[in-house]
Amino acid sequence: MRVIAYMMKDLRIFLKSKVSVFLSFLVPMVIILIFGSIFGGMGKTKGIPEIKVLCTDNDNSEFSSAFTEELDKLSELKILKNIIKNKEEFPMTTEDMDNLIRKGNYGVGILLPTGFEKSVLAGDSLAMEIHYDPKFAVEYGILTGMIQKTIPTRFPQLMFNGMWKMSEEALGSDKNREFRKNLETEIANFFPEAEFSFRNERLSLQPLQSNDNTAPDLFSNIINMKSVQLVGQEVQNNMFSQYVAGMAVMFLLFSVNATAGALLFEKREGTLKRLLISPVQSIEILLGKMLFCILLGMSQLIILFLFGWAVFKLNIFRDIPSLLTVMFATAVTCTSLGIFLATVCKTERQVDSLSTLIVLSMSALGGSMVPTFIMPPLIQSIGKFTINHWAMKGFTDIFWRQLSFLEILPSVLVLLGISLTLILISFKLYKKRIFDID
Repeated sequence: MRVIAYMMKDLRIFLKSKVSVFLSFLVPMVIILIFGSIFGGMGKTKGIPEIKVLCTDNDNSEFSSAFTEELDKLSELKILKNIIKNKEEFPMTTEDMDNLIRKGNYGVGILLPTGFEKSVLAGDSLAMEIHYDPKFAVEYGILTGMIQKTIPTRFPQLMFNGMWKMSEEALGSDKNREFRKNLETEIANFFPEAEFSFRNERLSLQPLQSNDNTAPDLFSNIINMKSVQLVGQEVQNNMFSQYVAGMAVMFLLFSVNATAGALLFEKREGTLKRLLISPVQSIEILLGKMLFCILLGMSQLIILFLFGWAVFKLNIFRDIPSLLTVMFATAVTCTSLGIFLATVCKTERQVDSLSTLIVLSMSALGGSMVPTFIMPPLIQSIGKFTINHWAMKGFTDIFWRQLSFLEILPSVLVLLGISLTLILISFKLYKKRIFDID
């Protein structure tokens, strides 16, 4: 019976704090909701998110337009051929496309060179370039796969241009014409929807209307795709350079959020009361706590990146001023979140539950746990409101994209803006919530 009594005592204590009860059940539900939305499409079968593909069409021909239109019809792809400059829309140039990929705005792009249609009619391989950021390896693989599927299934007639060129070299002009005439009748039986005219020098370049997506391997040799890697060429360990930032920021958030628990612990133990009796301002106590946490955060980040340099050969010395600036902005923002939690929570238990909820949610939405490009568009947009997103963007822009200090500065300013907002709210509440000593 005494065991039951002890159990009931703990249950009453737990139920007495309605916030703690609420957070105890809310945290797992929110995490399940986030990961369910990322991987399960909110209970609907949606497949992979639509991939936005930049496209520079230097050929501007009938066939290049038909080819990009067929790619755009696929549910997996969205082809973007124009760019907005000064509120006006212009055709995308190669320079525009490459700049957008280098800056991380998009992952992949297609370059259709001048003579794209002419090469088809001449019986040569269909030449094109895929410009990409290897960080988006999944998007790159899906795009190349969709191209290899679209050519033979929607434009199977292209194979015959190469065949005529080969047969004429082998048979001569007269026998080749006879070969084409005899083959025309047979082909018409298999593709009744298409108007094949082998007697003309020009083949129809319009896609077939058939829903038959089967295609033999014979078609694969008509495509000549050249891959152009735009970023990360000098990075020795690209996976580490991409994901070390995510793990570093996530664990930094857990570390500095202990600040909130420490402040409430000091209040409960009477340490704050003794400090306030001494000739010290309450704001000085809070600022001192913040400076300690910023120093702790900077130390943690420096040690983690030194570890990356020693073990994974991460080049942390390429741009030290930019790296230290992003580190400082990240440490300040994480610290400001810890101070904010201390002002809105009443007990250490509430801090534990709420900080776990916030850190895990931000880490999942911001890309620390899951690459953002596989997330639905809505989840990606929500992720931009997290500390993890902007801190990771700053670090990956340094290590992966190797951008300049001015190009990294927007991410730093966003982090400092978040920090300033949280600090102002905390300073407004701290006298009432933290230093309200009974």
